[in-house]
Amino acid sequence: MPKDKTGTLEKIIPCAKKEFLAKGFERASLRSIAAAADISVAGLYRHFESKEAMFESLVLPAFEGLKELLLSMRGTFSELPGDIQKYAVSDYSNDNFPEFIEYIYNHFDAFKLLTTCAAGTPYEDFIHYLVEIDVEYNQKFIEATGNDALRSERCTPELLHIISSAFYSGIFEVVIHDMTRKDADRHIERLRRFFAAGWHSILNP
Repeated sequence: MPKDKTGTLEKIIPCAKKEFLAKGFERASLRSIAAAADISVAGLYRHFESKEAMFESLVLPAFEGLKELLLSMRGTFSELPGDIQKYAVSDYSNDNFPEFIEYIYNHFDAFKLLTTCAAGTPYEDFIHYLVEIDVEYNQKFIEATGNDALRSERCTPELLHIISSAFYSGIFEVVIHDMTRKDADRHIERLRRFFAAGWHSILNP
């Protein structure tokens, strides 16, 4: 994107965000965004080649940042010896997971766009990419700790995917419903306890 020295881009971004949040990607109008920013539609195209590119500019940095955070959190833990992972998993999750939620709330509008307004874009299934990361590292955890859940078929890669998908979908419900951070922390803590009990039944039959 070319550098903007006129301040026009700074006018476009909040107008675009407001339009997408109000109408979703598919119903959002470039004409409405241009009018709100007091420029022509042609002026929009000097900054964004398409409506898709405009939406991407609003969500991609936050999305990539969350993926990197998850990769860092899971990757660091995965480097620990298996016996330490086995006994430290709960403490590690308790110590690090709040940072994940903090990131979401620091970029709340971007994740509101992703969860409620992204239909018709490549980002409408953004949770899938988080699930892929989670499944990969859950498998590594099971193997590193010598647990027989996969070998015995108490758990399968497909089930790992279902569990992770349900978990991350549950997390983003707090965004969909515009929960305050205080309410989100309370609900997510209960959600985590619920899934922890399920994991215990799989890993410790």
